[in-house]
Amino acid sequence: MNAYPLYRPKAYAWLCGLALIASSALAQSAEKPPVRIGWVNWSDTEITAKLAKTALEDHLKRPVKMVQADIGIQFQAMANGNIDLIPMVWLPNTHKGFWDKYQDQLEDLGVLYEGRIGWAVPETVPISEVASVEDLNKPAVREKLAGRILTSEAGNGQYKLSLKAIDEYKLTGYKLVASSETGMLTEMDRGLKRGQWAVINAWNPHWMFSRYKLRYLDEPKGLFGGAEQIHAVARKGFSQENPDVAYFFAHYSMPLPELQALMMKAKESSVDAVVAQYYAANKPRFTAMFEQAAQTASTTQP
Repeated sequence: MNAYPLYRPKAYAWLCGLALIASSALAQSAEKPPVRIGWVNWSDTEITAKLAKTALEDHLKRPVKMVQADIGIQFQAMANGNIDLIPMVWLPNTHKGFWDKYQDQLEDLGVLYEGRIGWAVPETVPISEVASVEDLNKPAVREKLAGRILTSEAGNGQYKLSLKAIDEYKLTGYKLVASSETGMLTEMDRGLKRGQWAVINAWNPHWMFSRYKLRYLDEPKGLFGGAEQIHAVARKGFSQENPDVAYFFAHYSMPLPELQALMMKAKESSVDAVVAQYYAANKPRFTAMFEQAAQTASTTQP
């Protein structure tokens, strides 16, 4: 996967610089404090974060502490050194505001997978009536949507972009109705059963596109951007203190089809069960992510 060009070169710059100390760090991992991984209650994030936790604890014998909070709090905590890293920074658009504010206090460890965000409607909403964000200004459409745009947590990157979209497209009579990922989809599902329309803040990867027939609305101004890349980002100095962990995240990636399949399976059982099964079935692949670090270290030694 090609990384977002503004960030990936930085990741590899410090990778080479840290190669000489990676081997010794492996031996000392057990003596170090837990790696504090921040995460937001998003389906894809929970799976990728818990897979990373499983891999680090299994291969490095390094304890991992999971810290859940909203994305804005995560950035602030990371910049302040209260958590070590978050594997869920969407760039170049969704979390640009947070990145621009805190980037001098952060390190980009690499790209985990790609995604997309935007407003979506169920396929039961006729495309002849609602194909674009601009169509939301039609009085009949506004009435059928009850002037509501369903969203997850208030204050996250997509929420802020949605506020901007409402302003840019002059969507008078609309308001964002924020709850949570689960609350947003529950409300949409309830409306679908009653034959009601809905527009939601959607993103890929997500199991919602497997369970429901949804389509993104065209968005001519490009406020939500195109393809997004989901980065692992750490506090400043983390990679120097923890080169073995940093190397892992530099090589850690999730194929989108597999990630979305795990998200659907987790809805039927539990995230912990799905993560354990997936890790056991793919352990050689995860082991290779750590071995790449060791090989790099050996080849760069004089």
